[in-house]
Amino acid sequence: MECALAIKILRIAVVYIFFSITVFGANPKNSSMVDTHSLRFQQAQADADLEIANRFSKKEGTQIEKGGYPLVRVAHRNVMDLLQLSLVAKTVHVANYTPILQDVGIRLNWFEWLKNVWKSRQKNYGVGIDCHSIGPIQFSIDAAYGSYQLQGKNSHKSTGYYGLVALLYVIHPNPLTNAYYGIAYGHSQFDLTSSNNPPTSAPEPVIAGWIQLVGGSECRLVSQLYGGMRLGMAYLLHSSKNTQVLNYYVPGYGRKVNKLMPDLTLYLKCSISFLEKKIVI
Repeated sequence: MECALAIKILRIAVVYIFFSITVFGANPKNSSMVDTHSLRFQQAQADADLEIANRFSKKEGTQIEKGGYPLVRVAHRNVMDLLQLSLVAKTVHVANYTPILQDVGIRLNWFEWLKNVWKSRQKNYGVGIDCHSIGPIQFSIDAAYGSYQLQGKNSHKSTGYYGLVALLYVIHPNPLTNAYYGIAYGHSQFDLTSSNNPPTSAPEPVIAGWIQLVGGSECRLVSQLYGGMRLGMAYLLHSSKNTQVLNYYVPGYGRKVNKLMPDLTLYLKCSISFLEKKIVI
């Protein structure tokens, strides 16, 4: 009797629970309550995720508005990525600094120095400096000491200094070679002595000036060492007239009677760069 009563009570409890769950699931009011709680939970979770994403995105200069979708780089990052962004130092690349004076080259006119060995009546010791600025512009300065002794009908000796200042346009066809062309002005001041009997000399130093069109090229031989050749065509602008020698030699130019004078210079150049490397902080 007691066993049958217990089975009957258990059966009633199971039926009650079954109908309670069925009615609760079929009731629209109960369903709306479940949906409302579920939406509230999802909205709270979305707000929490949005707050975390904004907290880490502020360090990257971005802000995510409420109701909007976060950027892909924030939405798809896990916790370790966010911790790395906030705790690990970043490498910052600073833009290259370009100085006004980029390269300085020191030239040695080796061919002129070599000719001094076998030419006893003609001596020339010349050097030059090239200053490369921003862009393709280059300033070139040449300075030399020359001594020339000519024999014949107008035998004389010219001894003095001369200089050449050039403004050049540089072209870089490839990393190993440079080409340039431009215009230059030359100036010479020297002592002129006649070898006639009796020897005479000008009462004051002779001054001459000329303009020259120049062009040439350079090739890198080893690191920072270049070999180059320069061609020029000079035109004599002015010269002193208070001298008895008509066909005298102008150091750096040539014979005074020749209004146009070609020129060939072979040199070696050591280049020093002032361009700074990229700074990494």
